[in-house]
Amino acid sequence: MHFLKNNRHVSIKNAFGMLFLIFISLTIAGCSANGATEANGTEPEETADKSEQAIRAVIEKEFNGPDKKYKELWDAAMGAQISEKYSEDYEAYLESPEYQALMSYTEETYAPYFTDNGYDNFINQAAFMYATFDEDYQLNTSAIEIAQNEKEPTLYDFTFQVEYTDENGEAEPFNFKGDAIAPEDGKIGRIQYMDGFEDGLLATLRNN
Repeated sequence: MHFLKNNRHVSIKNAFGMLFLIFISLTIAGCSANGATEANGTEPEETADKSEQAIRAVIEKEFNGPDKKYKELWDAAMGAQISEKYSEDYEAYLESPEYQALMSYTEETYAPYFTDNGYDNFINQAAFMYATFDEDYQLNTSAIEIAQNEKEPTLYDFTFQVEYTDENGEAEPFNFKGDAIAPEDGKIGRIQYMDGFEDGLLATLRNN
């Protein structure tokens, strides 16, 4: 009996030893796989998710609205620019409280989603482009689809729809498509979208 107990003890000990070796082997294999993924330059899934979230956030902020606070700050800044105090002194206007408030709100709204250069380009070309019209209207986004490029993980293509409702309550859908580059974790370096030009949403807002 003592011999059987010893054999059983040895067998259990050997079994635990084998399990430990298997665990170590799997851990090393997992680390190697992760290392190979990083070496190949493939974006981790978490990074891709953050970039998609940034793109989605920018689309929703730009096309849900209009942003009434931005419109108020914009009107105040434009009024200050043509005022007697600043009309002939642009440098002083850039330091005015009205302009600074506008820039602060823009930065608060969009800067977290962009690289430094990406943010500068966006606010100079596209930020709040659909928010400064005087008519009574509403914009709502839907059907946002974002796809990461399989060969180049920093590139994204997307489509979405914007429903425009005019002051009479009549609604019209507009389809958009575009692309973005996210060179950093959750940070957009460039984003652009097609608006349909003559028959697009921007033209409709300008003509109403």
